Amino acid sequence: MYTTRTKPKRLSKLAVAALITAISLCSLVVYMSVLKENRLGDLRKEQLILEKTIKISDTMTQALHKAEILAVLIRQADGDLTDFDKWADFLLDSPFCWAILAAPDGVVHRIFPEEGNEPLLGVDLFDENVAAREEAVIARDSRQLVMGGPFNAVQGGGKAIVGRMPVFMDTDGDSVESGDATETFWGIVSVSLRFPDILDSITLENLTLQGYGYELWRINPHTNERQTIASNGKAHYTHSLEGTIHILNAEWYLKISNIRRWYDFPINVIFVISLVACSSVFCVLQNNYHLKQMRDELEHMAKNDSLTGIHNRRFFMEISEQSLSKAVRNEEECYIIIFDIDRFKSVNDTHGHYAGDQVLVEVASRIKRHIRPYDHFARYGGEEFIVFVSDVGLDDIGIVAERLRLCLCESKFVFGKLRLSVSASFGVARIEGTSIESAIKKADIALYQAKEAGRNRIVLYAE
Repeated sequence: MYTTRTKPKRLSKLAVAALITAISLCSLVVYMSVLKENRLGDLRKEQLILEKTIKISDTMTQALHKAEILAVLIRQADGDLTDFDKWADFLLDSPFCWAILAAPDGVVHRIFPEEGNEPLLGVDLFDENVAAREEAVIARDSRQLVMGGPFNAVQGGGKAIVGRMPVFMDTDGDSVESGDATETFWGIVSVSLRFPDILDSITLENLTLQGYGYELWRINPHTNERQTIASNGKAHYTHSLEGTIHILNAEWYLKISNIRRWYDFPINVIFVISLVACSSVFCVLQNNYHLKQMRDELEHMAKNDSLTGIHNRRFFMEISEQSLSKAVRNEEECYIIIFDIDRFKSVNDTHGHYAGDQVLVEVASRIKRHIRPYDHFARYGGEEFIVFVSDVGLDDIGIVAERLRLCLCESKFVFGKLRLSVSASFGVARIEGTSIESAIKKADIALYQAKEAGRNRIVLYAE
């Protein structure tokens, strides 16, 4: 059954096209800008990583190489530690250098400064309970300067990084061959660096001020787990780069990443503003589209019958008068055809109003298929319909009306299992002059005569 004609609310093609175009352009501009910004940012991070890794490596290596100098001095003195304090005082020239010690046979015998470091005296660096024992063993076996730490210092007060350097002496006794000379192991010398004080000179914290997160980390050789050495807690952000730092036998890693939020980038703020503007334009265009839909719907409701979809009585009169004026100028004959469905009340009473509505809709559909495009057809009221026919003579109007009558009664109306025979009575009247109302009254009289004469017939009004 035909109900009130309502169009579903749809998106305006113009609004959607404008929105997609605007967002696409904004996205392209932002993408290119972000791509450029990321490339420049990566280059800047690579530069910072290179600068910091070189500075960390150089600072640590230079500080730890004091152990090599001490080893040379002890070797030159044939292991005599009489001048140890003088040597150590000379070498201990940095604020982050904590202590310098000598450990003949691995047992700490001398330490400078001694004050505050007394717990280290007598400690066996090869004891299994001593931190950086493995580094002492590696130094002895490899005859190389080895770095250990950071770990908790034995003397307390913080963490330390140590450099273990083995000392070998030329001797005629039991020896281990090394090149052309025979040497025996004398002991270990070590330099302790305060941690994280040594990193202060590297100014890693400046990275935070520059808008970067950082993490200095290593794989702990004792636990084989990742160990964070220093961090500002913000290295988990996106767009991170990482560099490797080689310090003697150890490998550290420096990770740098951006910590600025999306709104810290002007281009992103501009993009958001553009999206808001695009959305506003879309809303305006979409609203205008809905208003136009509503206007069209109201116009349709004002012109058409809500059940059958054909013209209503008011609009029929309006367009028929316009067509009649044109026909009069062209000296054309015009007619009014009014027809009424026979025994329609019995359809409603027997089969219900739903079936009656379906009959009205089907009648309107059949008639529309059998009239000319420029004729006007409307529901006049209830089960009564009206047709305005122009440019037709007296001999032809009967043929037109008969064609309409037959289209209704020659085939049954089928609605599911319901089959109905429907007919209609027709009244026809010629329009004299410009009086449509008069012709409608005459056609209505002829329709009444058709009903009286037995229905399902056509009566042409005659004076």
